[in-house]
This record gives sequence, C-alpha cells and structure tokens, in this order.
Amino acid sequence: MSCSILSGVSGDKIIDGTEAKAHSRPYMAYLEIHKNNKIYSCGGTLIHPEFILSAAHCQGQSITALLGAHDLSKRNRSWQVIPVMDIVPHENYNNATQANDIMLLKLKQTAKITNEVQTISIAKNNEVFEIGTPCSVAGWGATITKGSISHVLREVDVKIQANCLSDSQICARGPVFFKFYLFQGDSGSPLICSDSKNSPRAVGLVSYRDRKTCEDVHRRNVYTKVSTYQDWIENKIKSLSSD
Repeated sequence: MSCSILSGVSGDKIIDGTEAKAHSRPYMAYLEIHKNNKIYSCGGTLIHPEFILSAAHCQGQSITALLGAHDLSKRNRSWQVIPVMDIVPHENYNNATQANDIMLLKLKQTAKITNEVQTISIAKNNEVFEIGTPCSVAGWGATITKGSISHVLREVDVKIQANCLSDSQICARGPVFFKFYLFQGDSGSPLICSDSKNSPRAVGLVSYRDRKTCEDVHRRNVYTKVSTYQDWIENKIKSLSSD
C-alpha cells in the first residue's frame, strides 16, 4: 500500500496532524466507495455544486459523497449525503505508475451551498507555486499505522518540495522532525495553497508516497498537480453538464 498524505501522512492517512476547526474547510468531501464487495474511503474537493475532484485510484463501482461533515461519528444538520451519478477517471490513468491520478465525480443532486458546504477554486495552469510555498492538507485518514480512519477532520501544514517526479505532480512534506505522512482515507484529498491574492486554491490531490517505508524521514508525499488538468476538468464539466 502506498502511504497517504496527512499529518505527516502515512499510507493513506494523516499521522500526527491536528484536528481541524469544525467546518473551516467547507469544500472537503468524504467519499464512501464500494468496490468488489468492500467499502473504502477517500477524500475529495467540491469544485462546483455538482462536481467533486478526487484521485483516480479512488474509483469504485459506486460512490456516495458526504458534504458538510467534521465528525463522522456525529450526524449533523449540516450534512449532505449525495450519491455520485458519474464516475469519470482520467482516460490515461495508469494504476501501476499512478500517472494521471485524477477523477471527476458528478453528483446525482446539486449540493446546496451553505456555511458548511462551499466550493473552492482550482489552481489555473498559469499560476506558479514556488518551491517552499506553505500549503496544507486535510482528511479523515487513519492517524496511526494500521489504524482505522479518523472520525474528525485532521489537517497538517506542508511545504512544496523540489525535484518532483514529473511536471504533472507536486511533492510536499512537513518538517523533517515531524512525522508527516498520509494513510488510507486521505487519498484524493486536496493540497491547499494560497495564490498571489492570498485566496485558497486546490493545487494538488493526494496520490501516493514515493518511499516504501512510511516512517522514512526523507519520504515525500506525491500529489497530482491540478493545474496540469485544468482543460480536462473544464471540458468534462461542460460535457457532463450538458447530458
């Protein structure tokens, strides 16, 4: 299993992250994925009232999105539980290399925009986020190796790293002394950075870790670079909206 992205994230979960302020990230989606008679979880980003962005390796036979959540163990009036109607992974997604690890989900019903449920803009292909840019990532992934998912949304600060694997990916990690790695459940969650106007943007999607050992201090968490796929995202939204 590849390591996930939060708290220092391992596998697909956030290790050593802190609990996020409730509803401080209203664009976050919790995805329940049914695949081969098993249930998995991933994170996602509400980028349009009808569309969620996530990682292609989170695809399944059926997916249900939970919006407006913080503590998964406590149903709240802010919750919106919406089935996914169309699951659209990138046509060139490679499961072996995790290339083009991006997926668009069309919701069966339009999400109602509230204080707890809001969209976030994606990074554009002309925006540059330099090495060392401070960013953050959040998710409901496990908080300890081999642990279950976190009931509450957790977050961690990271910085963009140099020498990532390809132009369509971003590498980031927390301080070396901080156990930052992702675990199961964090896959597909957004890497959030501020643009030149200090507005938050969805810059990356949790994809995998490039080290086999989650606790390796030199590990890097690898994210799909969202801006590379701006045209793909916009074209898919346009075509699916006209269906």
